[in-house]
Amino acid sequence: MQQGPQYPYQQQQPYYPGYPPPPQRGGGKTALVIVLVVAGVLVVAGLGVGAFFLLKPDKHTVAAPPSSTSAPAEPDKYTSLPRCPEVGSRMDGLPPLLRDDAPEPAGTSNDDVTMTQLSCSWMKSGSSSGQVTMYLSESKTPGSGAGTRWSAAGYDNAVEDGGKPITAGIGQATKAADVDFHASSSLQCGVHFYQGNVEAIVIVQAADEQDRNMDRCRRNAHKLAEAASESMS
Repeated sequence: MQQGPQYPYQQQQPYYPGYPPPPQRGGGKTALVIVLVVAGVLVVAGLGVGAFFLLKPDKHTVAAPPSSTSAPAEPDKYTSLPRCPEVGSRMDGLPPLLRDDAPEPAGTSNDDVTMTQLSCSWMKSGSSSGQVTMYLSESKTPGSGAGTRWSAAGYDNAVEDGGKPITAGIGQATKAADVDFHASSSLQCGVHFYQGNVEAIVIVQAADEQDRNMDRCRRNAHKLAEAASESMS
């Protein structure tokens, strides 16, 4: 019988959407996520019981805006974020929603955009757990494309930090990449994608340290990311 989540979990350096994360103390590769808070989601029935937990970034303010050569110059596609029940309705086998905060303002140093953040969490003790965090970047000048450029830059930074582009695509995402996290001894994986002027991060983690099934972790992360993507349509 698998054990439920134990608190507290190890925290890590922060991830800032649209900007490279700060260096770890003593050097080394930059971290993708910050001040992570444990939460979870039973991903898909029939994929196995391997549990995972994820970590949630706090609100933040970055030091300077990034640049991105691959970001499309297009008007904002979205003006609002979905609520967590809408994400959950696109997946089977989810336990009751644990966290359903309304979207809230998120700090950014980019003077061309305003940012809103949404965090969704589901959990069932002893089973699969996970979280989705979305960032909506709205251009202050309508039609400027600043929101999409900012979201695309966050994706570019994730790939530069080791993310592997998903060529088959994820839902309606503009671009998506598999990413790895190492906040604990348990297996972790995730998906980082952007869709128009929305950037999203999905993280899943195996609660059982003996579970090293990366293929299953990837499948679950992809399904959760697809639900997040489709909820914006």
